[in-house]
Amino acid sequence: MRKPPKPFFLATLFSSPSSSSAASWSSRLRGLYVSGDHRSFLSSYKAMAQSGIAPTLPALTSLIVSFAHARNPKSAFAALGLLYKRGYPVTTRLLNLLLKGLCVSRRVSDAKELFRAMGSDWIPRDVVTCNTLINGLCKEKRMEEAIELWKEMGQRRGRGGLRPNLVTYTTLIDGLCKSGRVEEAVALLDELKGEGLDADVVVYTALISGLCDVGLVDRAAEVFDEMSQREISPNVVTYSSLIHGLSKNGRWGEVTQMLNCMAERGVRPDVVTYTGLIDGLCKEGKVKEATRLLGLMVERGEEPSTVTYNVLINQLCKEGLIEDAFELMEKMIEKRIAPDVITYNTLIVGLCDLMKVDDALKLFDVMVEGKCRVEPDVMTYNSLIHGLCKSGRIRQALDLHKLMPERGCHSNLTTYNLLIGGLFRKHETKQAIQLKNEMICSGLEPNSFTYSIMINGFCKMRHVDAAERLLNEMRGRGSTPSLFDYNPIISALCEENMMKRARSLFNEMKKKCDPDVVSFSALISGACKSGDLDGAKELLEEMLQRGIKPDNIIYSMLVNAFARSGYLVEARRLIKQMIACGFSPDVVVYDSLIRAYSQKGETEEIVSLLREMAAKDVALDAKVISTILNSLSNDGEGKRLLEYLPDFRKEVSEGKGFSSHELLERLNQYNLALKKLGNLQTMDWNFNQNTIW
Repeated sequence: MRKPPKPFFLATLFSSPSSSSAASWSSRLRGLYVSGDHRSFLSSYKAMAQSGIAPTLPALTSLIVSFAHARNPKSAFAALGLLYKRGYPVTTRLLNLLLKGLCVSRRVSDAKELFRAMGSDWIPRDVVTCNTLINGLCKEKRMEEAIELWKEMGQRRGRGGLRPNLVTYTTLIDGLCKSGRVEEAVALLDELKGEGLDADVVVYTALISGLCDVGLVDRAAEVFDEMSQREISPNVVTYSSLIHGLSKNGRWGEVTQMLNCMAERGVRPDVVTYTGLIDGLCKEGKVKEATRLLGLMVERGEEPSTVTYNVLINQLCKEGLIEDAFELMEKMIEKRIAPDVITYNTLIVGLCDLMKVDDALKLFDVMVEGKCRVEPDVMTYNSLIHGLCKSGRIRQALDLHKLMPERGCHSNLTTYNLLIGGLFRKHETKQAIQLKNEMICSGLEPNSFTYSIMINGFCKMRHVDAAERLLNEMRGRGSTPSLFDYNPIISALCEENMMKRARSLFNEMKKKCDPDVVSFSALISGACKSGDLDGAKELLEEMLQRGIKPDNIIYSMLVNAFARSGYLVEARRLIKQMIACGFSPDVVVYDSLIRAYSQKGETEEIVSLLREMAAKDVALDAKVISTILNSLSNDGEGKRLLEYLPDFRKEVSEGKGFSSHELLERLNQYNLALKKLGNLQTMDWNFNQNTIW
């Protein structure tokens, strides 16, 4: 009978030791375990078991940890059972190793279960057990659980030796800083000192880094000074953290001092130091200086990392220097530094921002099929979908969405929101609703942004009822509508002259969120259009009571509405109020007033307005010139008007100014033309007053 072929792992990478003794296998396994090659360790262990060699205690211990690192907790616990079955002792040290393996492989919940089991009179915990789990919880940003465990340690002092040590405090301080909870970290440093423990460079560095991350650079500098006073020497990480914080805040003089201090103490800047400086320069828009620093870094023998290149590529893309960004990526590849998913995503976003979507799609093909193959993530797809939707290529965006699961990437909420927005821009509401339903079926709940996109889309298409139904659905799903949901519906209702519904929704909104200038602008516009001037005035007063400053558009709407209705005293009062608020009436406002005074035959008021317009350098357009001519054409005292008419030297729409003499001359021409045309009224003339000009 033919012997079966060797297993793949034996035939290729993991050849068996030449000797079949237990010692040879143990040596082989130990070497793989120490090197951290857990996958190879598991394969070799399997080969040893198949050869009939009984595993030793070190081999089984390593097997347990390797399974934990390989994210296979079931097998890890099975190996633990095998160890126990063979009569080997289960120790705290062994379980600590298993606990660490579970935490490293991000199986913190499994680690927590093991921790609980250890505390139930099985295997005693020690301070390493607690520190290991605290570290795992901090890495997962589960800070409340980590703090709770630390407090529990303090409560058990003297019972099992669970007093928190320097490692405990260091881990918690680092975790709090990385979670942005720096004030708690500072308080913990004080408690550490109160416990008689001496903070070391690691503790201070974590605190300095955390303070810089939240912009508290002065506090970070104080902590740095405290280090010096305690004669604790900063290391390159300490300097790099503070230098990065200073550079992000544009404090380049202090950055220079820090670099000089490093040189004096013999601390050489590393890749992190240079990357922090480059990032600081980029954040200030100093991309040329950042590029020069990259060159200096290389000259000094410090090899830039992928992160270094990504920082600079990102800034080049933000400034629209896409060709320079691609050149930098080419240099990166020449130096055998592989671009990662962030590199490609940054370039794809840069291309899409410049509306070079076809180039972005080509880069995507290079990313997945080129020499430096990189697996796209959800951000890659979202960036391309965003670019395609912006350029109106919704079909291609939907095709890309369908491709995602085939490549092992699943759409997230952002993906669906982008596509729904793209479909609404194309007025494809039916498919947008289908996509929302697909999103819900996939286990994703629509968020406030989803509803805002759809509500806004329906309102732009005047489908107000559909928008209100979505608002009700939003409430039914436990989501609170925001200003961005109410305002489009209120605006659409006002435009459709449904003022009662608009005011009702406005009153409902006020119970949940404060209206803004957009809310009032929509309602005032609607009130003016429907002739409800008292309602418009009430809304203006409510705005002022709420401390919301009306804008130029609101005042213009009100002046126009009151002027058209003949309430000129109120219109003039509003203009004064408008000017007092720092706004200048525009030509449209004056046009409304001139028309209103013309209807009342108040020529002197018109001339007064013209003087005011000239004094304010208001540019005359064709419409207002026509209004002026119409208004003054019936005045028989043309020569008397010449004394009062102002000169308008502000450029008009035709690109020139004119004097009062010219205005009067045109007025005379206009009167003459009207008299001549008066005899032709029976004919079908399409006479446009603006053509006089």
